[in-house]
Amino acid sequence: MSNNLNNNNSNPPIAPGPNQVGYTSSLRSPASPALRARQASIVELLSTPPPIEPSDASIDNTLNLSRTASNLSRNPSSSSQTSSMFAQQHQQQQHQQLSTPGAGSSNSSGLMDWQNIELSALVEENKLIFINENISVEEAFDTLVKNNLTSLPVEKYRNDLDCLTFDYADLNSYLLLVLNRIRSERLLSINYEPREEIPDLIQKAQKGEQVPVKFVIQLINKNPFIKLHESETLSTVVEILGNGVHRIAIMNDTQITGILSQRRLIKYLWDNARKFHSLDPLLGASLAQLNIGSTNVVSIYGDQLLIEALSKMHELMISSMAVVDKHHNLLGNISVTDVKHVSKSSQSPLLYKSCLHFVSYILNLKGLENGKDSFPIFHVTPNSSLSRTMAKLVATKSHRLWIVNPVGVEDPIIAGSSIPLSPSSSLNGISSSNNSNLSIFTPEKDMGRPGKLIGVVSITDILSLLARRLGKSHVDPSTARKQRRRSSSSSSRSVASRSSLEQFRKSVSDASDR
Repeated sequence: MSNNLNNNNSNPPIAPGPNQVGYTSSLRSPASPALRARQASIVELLSTPPPIEPSDASIDNTLNLSRTASNLSRNPSSSSQTSSMFAQQHQQQQHQQLSTPGAGSSNSSGLMDWQNIELSALVEENKLIFINENISVEEAFDTLVKNNLTSLPVEKYRNDLDCLTFDYADLNSYLLLVLNRIRSERLLSINYEPREEIPDLIQKAQKGEQVPVKFVIQLINKNPFIKLHESETLSTVVEILGNGVHRIAIMNDTQITGILSQRRLIKYLWDNARKFHSLDPLLGASLAQLNIGSTNVVSIYGDQLLIEALSKMHELMISSMAVVDKHHNLLGNISVTDVKHVSKSSQSPLLYKSCLHFVSYILNLKGLENGKDSFPIFHVTPNSSLSRTMAKLVATKSHRLWIVNPVGVEDPIIAGSSIPLSPSSSLNGISSSNNSNLSIFTPEKDMGRPGKLIGVVSITDILSLLARRLGKSHVDPSTARKQRRRSSSSSSRSVASRSSLEQFRKSVSDASDR
């Protein structure tokens, strides 16, 4: 790895987004001044959505479901009794709204609901930073870190509408390329032109010489960079992001005006949850009730080397993985964004230490940066509410959380069956059409050890759920991942130029016909 890769951890203040008018002016954007001033604690974040500002109190109905979630998180010992009472009070309402697509899409107060919010309300003009495709990987990485971003549009020329993106998955690929950890046949098959330059660029990277970012962004397969007009609504966005696409571009009539990622959208929905009344029954329901998540979990043992984890994430095209012991108890989490902590030559010894050592290193590093102790909260249980799950995703800035069976609790039993949930099972089997059988899990316990790893729930799963609630039954969280694995053509600019909503819907339809 080049010595020029510097890890600048400065976090400059985020500028406020453009002023909005009407109803959307009262909604928090992820960079609103009111939101920056409010430094909520982790405990508070894991309880309820942020309170409405006093000036907005007149348009808020109390979010009873979130209050109940707050009581459960603050008093785990009484959560079983409280959960039972809560279920009796809301069972009829949940059954009706969870089983009817589109139910609750409007609220009694006549407020605009979340799915009708236009993308122009989420534009952060001061956070839109482009890089030229000819700059070095080191410079691209420095730009990511300096601006506290997770991705950057890569332009061939100014106002290039057919741009691709550079993110931490690309940085991980570059690191593996430098260390000669990518199979040569895969390197020679990447979609880069002119092809005769590929061997020379590989050699330069492995010698520590600079290579252009336009080469590195072709090392892994990507989905088309879909562009939507500012007048499109969140209803359209959840259809795309709920299929597994990580981010979309927001455009006006002539140029790209912003980038909306899965993570920023989930934060926006969480920060404004009290105003979106159709989310009420969902926020109070458990993951098991909502039937979301998967038991198809990728993990690595704590005593395996970090370089093995990074290679595995690259090969499988995933952004994070669970670290477990030999009994599959959850020990921690490694994300592709953690590659920034091994980006300098002086940090390279960490690559050949254990994953568990690296997890401890990251926690200690975050503790030093924040001036307080850090602890892992990357897990939930099947009985965790969607409210608690979203809060943890926002607090940890993660794309997924690991589902565990708490220590001391037997394997969860599928409703109406005596078969324990095994790694080959699916969390889809946890839920039952009979709501009276849903309270079958021991309530989540905040214990020192998280528990046995049994599944994973991601932002994609949640956005897919919201899309299906709007009647978009074709939305599948695994669609984008399947497209990335089928071919490398999704990374090319020719595909990027056709990355319209219609093209995306056609690709989804074609995939479902296979």
